[in-house]
Amino acid sequence: MDMTNYLNRQLSGVKASAILTFANFAQQIPNVINFTLGEPDFNTPDHIKQAAIKSIDDDHSHYAPANGTLTLRQNASTFLAGKYRQHYTPDEIIVTQGATEALYTAIVSVLNPGDKVIIPTPTFPLYIADVTVAGGQPVLVNTAATGFKLTPELLTETLAREGDGVKMVVLNYPSNPTGVVYSSEELKALADVLRDKPIFALCDEIYSELHYDQPHVSLSNYLPEQTILVTGVSKSHAMTGWRIGLLCAPQPLINELSKIHQFTITSTATVTQDAAAAALGAGKDDALPMRMLTLPVVIIF
Repeated sequence: MDMTNYLNRQLSGVKASAILTFANFAQQIPNVINFTLGEPDFNTPDHIKQAAIKSIDDDHSHYAPANGTLTLRQNASTFLAGKYRQHYTPDEIIVTQGATEALYTAIVSVLNPGDKVIIPTPTFPLYIADVTVAGGQPVLVNTAATGFKLTPELLTETLAREGDGVKMVVLNYPSNPTGVVYSSEELKALADVLRDKPIFALCDEIYSELHYDQPHVSLSNYLPEQTILVTGVSKSHAMTGWRIGLLCAPQPLINELSKIHQFTITSTATVTQDAAAAALGAGKDDALPMRMLTLPVVIIF
């Protein structure tokens, strides 16, 4: 008897990650420059590593509070407000197992079977897989003709075509894989389309510190009640392996989102949270020297 026939039927619509498969292949090639994964070409700053060592020495080896240590959530709140004018209290922040878990928690918390999610393409494939596993319907919107951006006109057209079944719009900026960013005017226009509609905006801003020609602006500045924000320290502080993400939303939403988080993860590792607290505290500007050393390069064929 083939027991795979009795698994969750949604899994049949999800393929194993092609990115990870190709990354594993690329790693076998000597002297290759690997652009497969969003992996900073730096090591974690020393002061963050020292904070983790101190955490171990202080025996911080027990469960952290489910939504995260208060120190980390306070530092995250201060960091987001100071950097991007994103105003979330510590009680409106969940510390997750990387941004990946934050995205999964948000999508599973929001969707009912059959709900539609607008995903601009090209896109990071994780969104499509999570929506599928949750029983939702990914609505892929090709943005090649609009500079790889979801415009108000394209969003309005898609909403009119898909009807009331749309429950969420995913926005990732700076974008993986295109690198595009949105201006404040562009985000205001998108907010105007979504405002007062029963539609969530899931904003993946994990690359927020990697802006080169304009400050980072968030949709949450213009549509806070409907926005679920995902960020973290992986790209900003070269901490991909530490697996610390942040899930932010208004308090009533966080109270519900925390249920999926608690029953999936319980809590993230205490030691890594202490390290992330140092990153977002004393290390709030750690990304600046890394950013200066990774200025974009345009390759012309």
